[in-house]
Amino acid sequence: MKALEELGRRVRRERIAQGLKQKELSAKAAVSADALSSLENGRPVTTQTLAKVLWALGHGEALENLLPPAVVSPIDLQKLQGKQRQRVR
Repeated sequence: MKALEELGRRVRRERIAQGLKQKELSAKAAVSADALSSLENGRPVTTQTLAKVLWALGHGEALENLLPPAVVSPIDLQKLQGKQRQRVR
């Protein structure tokens, strides 16, 4: 997949920009050197590996921005709040 290859290129570029060797980054991220190599070469890795590498590179917040936060629908919000009074008699 092109997206995995591009992600791998970006990880490699950032690692090199920070002056880290693969073994140094893999130790810092607590992942195997093979897993890091797979990531950098666009091969599938676990989400845990991806997360550890991004945090080790100082880009862990990128994971938080992948998807927008969940939005509660007005109907679900009303159910969560329970039945509220509509008027006073």
